Amino acid sequence: MRALAIGLLALALAGCSTVETSGGGATVATVLPSERIQLKVRTGDDQMDALVYELAYEQFGKVMPLREKPPYTSELEITFASSTQSGFLGSTSTFGGGRGASSGWYTGGRSVSASLSSGAFLQWQNSTMLAVLKHDDGERLWSADYSYKGGWEMSGWVVNTPEEAARLITKRLAARFVADSRK
Repeated sequence: MRALAIGLLALALAGCSTVETSGGGATVATVLPSERIQLKVRTGDDQMDALVYELAYEQFGKVMPLREKPPYTSELEITFASSTQSGFLGSTSTFGGGRGASSGWYTGGRSVSASLSSGAFLQWQNSTMLAVLKHDDGERLWSADYSYKGGWEMSGWVVNTPEEAARLITKRLAARFVADSRK
């Protein structure tokens, strides 16, 4: 048991989550103040769409002018998928992509009850979040690809559900947007 704990700790300390971004800097700094940005979310699940929308609105709303009513000049598209892995016999369950592209983007407005599910011991998330900020003329102002590997970093001990992973990633991406905008 002690060897298992030491092995898991070593894996957690290794840290394999990655984030890649492009854009930002002077372009975003000069354009952003005049923008009216619509948030659009796609997860593959109605309840998760609403939850990720609220999490993203809370975090990104602090760092960019998100609006829920037209007219819009830009959009922030967020796509999220997650899989749950367990330390027991390599079990996996996947979340995301269930509805397909035909259902479109969630843009707020409808009430959906969502609750956080609870995780189990020795369970973690592997999640991906893509965020793209586009001007209405199609120009990409900023984009990010965050690959969260919960089994490989310390936060994985407390991030056991897709909801918790989405909360952590939106917070980290909003902070990264701020850093990229100052370059």
